[in-house]
Amino acid sequence: MKNNKKIFSRKKSERIEGYKKLFKAQIKNYDYSPSKKIAANIVEAMSALGYDIDVEHAMAYLKASYAVHERDFYERQRKV
Repeated sequence: MKNNKKIFSRKKSERIEGYKKLFKAQIKNYDYSPSKKIAANIVEAMSALGYDIDVEHAMAYLKASYAVHERDFYERQRKV
């Protein structure tokens, strides 16, 4: 999150660039990869809701969700 000012921008296009930078940092620094078992369980739950997704989509959802929560956390901490 450090040195990633674009993720806090008001413009959507700049925030997307910031998220891309965050995803690269996740892979480089944290080696973050969501569990395939959890992704498979999400696929089952989504199919119960009537949505047809695969494990790859669930993995992308988990990565995006993690990034959004991380951004939200840092945004709240910056205001304090």
